[in-house]
Amino acid sequence: MKKTIFFLVITSLFLSSCKTSPVADFGKVKALIESSTWLLQDENGTVVSYNDQEVSMNFINDNGLQAVGFAGCNRYFSAVTLLPESMKFANPGSTMMACPEMDGEKAFLDLLTQVNTYEVSGNELKLFHDKIVLLRFKKK
Repeated sequence: MKKTIFFLVITSLFLSSCKTSPVADFGKVKALIESSTWLLQDENGTVVSYNDQEVSMNFINDNGLQAVGFAGCNRYFSAVTLLPESMKFANPGSTMMACPEMDGEKAFLDLLTQVNTYEVSGNELKLFHDKIVLLRFKKK
């Protein structure tokens, strides 16, 4: 059941919303992105969790920018290219835990590789493929 709900959340985010303009003050936005813990939201703004742990993303800048976090069963990591007009994730790697329901995690990691731009508005980070919202996070 949780697998189905998680997959529906990811799918609904993929099919909703449109992107607005590029980042105005890149220095401030970059600092906010890198200093925050981001929690995945569903289309209603509810934080998505799996096994009582929130699906999350943190950015660390240690020999290049990386995204790290919890994807639903495993911890993941991915190199990130962040520019004022774009954000791209390399193919993410993860730990190798086996869980009964892995479809939601796979969908989440697959969507990361499709991201090509972003928007930060207040305490929300949206990741897009062109004008389609793929993933939406809120600041913890």
